[in-house]
Amino acid sequence: MRFLGHVRVCETHGIRRFLYPVSLEIPAALPHTTIGTADRDCGPSASEVPPPVLIMPDVGPIPLQVTPGATNPDLYSRLDFAVSLSPFEQLELKLYAEQPESLSLSKGDELDPIEEVSTQKAVCLEDPLKVTEGKRFVSTQRRFSTVFDRRGTLHQAVYDSVPHLRAPAVFTRNGLQAELEGASAYAAGFPLTARVTAAGQYPDGCEAETHLETTACKSWVMLKHLLSTTQPGDELVFELPLVVYSSVVTCDFGVGGGIYGSLRQKICPTIVWHSEFLDSGGMRWSVASGDRTDYIGEVRTAEEYRQQLWFHQVDGHKALAVAITQIPRCCREMEITLRANGDVAVAFGIGEATGVPAAFGLCCHFLNDIPAISAATNPQSILLPPVVTWSGIIA
Repeated sequence: MRFLGHVRVCETHGIRRFLYPVSLEIPAALPHTTIGTADRDCGPSASEVPPPVLIMPDVGPIPLQVTPGATNPDLYSRLDFAVSLSPFEQLELKLYAEQPESLSLSKGDELDPIEEVSTQKAVCLEDPLKVTEGKRFVSTQRRFSTVFDRRGTLHQAVYDSVPHLRAPAVFTRNGLQAELEGASAYAAGFPLTARVTAAGQYPDGCEAETHLETTACKSWVMLKHLLSTTQPGDELVFELPLVVYSSVVTCDFGVGGGIYGSLRQKICPTIVWHSEFLDSGGMRWSVASGDRTDYIGEVRTAEEYRQQLWFHQVDGHKALAVAITQIPRCCREMEITLRANGDVAVAFGIGEATGVPAAFGLCCHFLNDIPAISAATNPQSILLPPVVTWSGIIA
């Protein structure tokens, strides 16, 4: 069996991770997992070539999804898989051209047939995605399901039969939506991620792209929105209208690490977290409950602020954790507004013109009945992912 290369996964932030989804693009055209394309009504097509296999030492093969790379689909491939890591652990995985019936790792790069690997040691996934393809995608795991369309719009998020959205979650720029059409979507087969890429433009001609992904075993929805150009005064807003069952919603933010208060229609209908990105590279922020300022802070460098770009919102039945995964340099302000009726808005204010694409990213994590959400879900694990590197013998 042909050895293709090494994949190294390193946990560098002291975080314990269970079946954490990671991805990597490699400079190789590999046989792909069954895929569908939006240009062809997302009809699935299967490859007859056996897929490559990813081997974990002393464990054996782990589930692997291979799809065309975003950098260059003809020459690059994207690998999606999940690993469990102890704090500061490093894993050395090996990629081979095809799946054997039974295998073991020798000290070199070759595989020797042995008795079948114990199922107790094998790394498996509880919740492989099942995706219905068409004009809308229904991505279903054991406890979490989402509905999104070819434009990258999130329509539903349901955890343990409890709905989290009462209307679609959308990006708007200066109050307007872009006309987007799906360019590609990958699902079916045995996917670890279901995703769609949509491209188009705003009414003023600004080109835009939206990337949406949902991942097996994690009730996450990853979103990225790109603008081809920016102008001073532009405002990009991500609107996330939640279903709120209780009039009391507890909120906390990464900037303080504590509980900031509860949202009540009459007493405190709004909490606003306002951040200002300084030319010096530092950040200044404030958290206000209604008309009262509760917290003011400042850091000198963007790296200090990186771990604090998240917020939680919890009502009596469910919880939402959002990590702000990407902010472009042209952004000068970020304002997160949480309202007692369930409206959530993450707004980015542009401070300068740029001719290079500006990328904005968020990860929404949906859960139910969490008495202490900060212990149950750690957005810093999303903001500080494991380091994944490739060293291969194929080009």
